[in-house]
Amino acid sequence: MGNTVGSRGVLTARQREILIGTLLGDGHLEKNGQYTRLRVDHYDKHKAYVFWLAQEFLPFSLKPRRILERDKRNGKIYSRWHFSTRSLPIFDEFRELFYSEKKKIISRSLINMVSPLALAIWYMDDGFKRKDSRGFYLCTSSFTIEEQDLLQEILRKRFDLGTKIHFQHQLGRIFIPSASAVRFNTLVKPYVLPVFNYKLL
Repeated sequence: MGNTVGSRGVLTARQREILIGTLLGDGHLEKNGQYTRLRVDHYDKHKAYVFWLAQEFLPFSLKPRRILERDKRNGKIYSRWHFSTRSLPIFDEFRELFYSEKKKIISRSLINMVSPLALAIWYMDDGFKRKDSRGFYLCTSSFTIEEQDLLQEILRKRFDLGTKIHFQHQLGRIFIPSASAVRFNTLVKPYVLPVFNYKLL
């Protein structure tokens, strides 16, 4: 999409792909004043990933910072890492795409927007490898069943990936079975950071 223009800038094609991936996962967009900003939070284990994301969103991102939280149930203190971007109009279009009344949604507009890089970011953000078989999960329980069906359609049409919905405690999530596991692994592997190699075959 080009270089930054003035103080508001534009997102590069790569930044847009990464943004789509993290919004499919754990990333959040929020209205902050007149415009929108991206917020990313991960626990200490994935500190390197947070710093990598912040670097990818330069010159729009602020420096990551460590946040300590006490668990009210057991009193233990947990560490997580957070960064946000500046609030800019370049993020507004993605808030309109991904949100309805402050709730994250999946829309049909995404069908032609998910790239292999976005898929890898989504997986690093919110996926894991099944331990007892050659399969992968994408944690999609925050979306409706209809939205999960649409995500399955995206994975099928964009990447020829067969998927299923597995339920746990009545919450659904996308399962990529062994028949599609090698293809999925091949798609995301070039983009997966070393800190997440344990998620690969």
